[in-house]
Amino acid sequence: MLTTRGGDDLPVLVMSHQSPLHAGHYERVLPLLGAFCRPIAFDTPGYGLSDPVPDGWEITDYADLLWEIADHAGGDRAIVFGRATGSIIALEAAHRRPDRTLGLILHGLPVYSATERRERLASDFAEPIPPRSDGSHLIALWERVLGQYPYLTPDEVQWHVDAYLLCGPDYATAYRAMWRYDPEPAMRSLAVPVHLLGGDRDRVGHWFEPARARIPAATSHFFEAATDFIAHDDPERFAGEIHRFVRSVTQH
Repeated sequence: MLTTRGGDDLPVLVMSHQSPLHAGHYERVLPLLGAFCRPIAFDTPGYGLSDPVPDGWEITDYADLLWEIADHAGGDRAIVFGRATGSIIALEAAHRRPDRTLGLILHGLPVYSATERRERLASDFAEPIPPRSDGSHLIALWERVLGQYPYLTPDEVQWHVDAYLLCGPDYATAYRAMWRYDPEPAMRSLAVPVHLLGGDRDRVGHWFEPARARIPAATSHFFEAATDFIAHDDPERFAGEIHRFVRSVTQH
């Protein structure tokens, strides 16, 4: 778990990352966020340096954990942020505890249909990649990362491969929980301020408009020339947009 200590009078911001990465993705932006909130980026269980999840963990369990982290930070109410898989966790957290949610920021909310979720669960999209004596599993991970993000530098690909290795062979526990979860009830009944973020080079950017259609009361911002990793690549621009939303939900 990474945090930058802001003033005790500042709102808590709990940040849930995309899978199979970890909280380190937000290391560069946390000091900027700390100027106007108390940001906490945590490793989703099963990723980064966290413990593996128990058998049968669902999105509701991840969401409950998010509020335990907010409790640890002393935040009775908090702004909840999620990216990709993490945005599903954040969505359910806000849905379960609207009384504690100052605002909800969803960066790349996956909007799968029920059929797509069933197909993903039945597919080999995220099959485990166990260690092999000849090291070929490292090539498989490298090719997987570079196939998804061909613009990454070798150093950046290495960082992603390291993130996979921290998970162990099965890096898809949160994916499977996401695919078992139906987000439609939560999206229809959200009773908190919502801000949707997307980017035109984002792998899940195609879900930006479907998300806006499902949460019509949400405000939104689409980052031009932004990939999945804008929080790391352009932390000033990312933090500026977060600041605008935080200010909007805390200045009453």
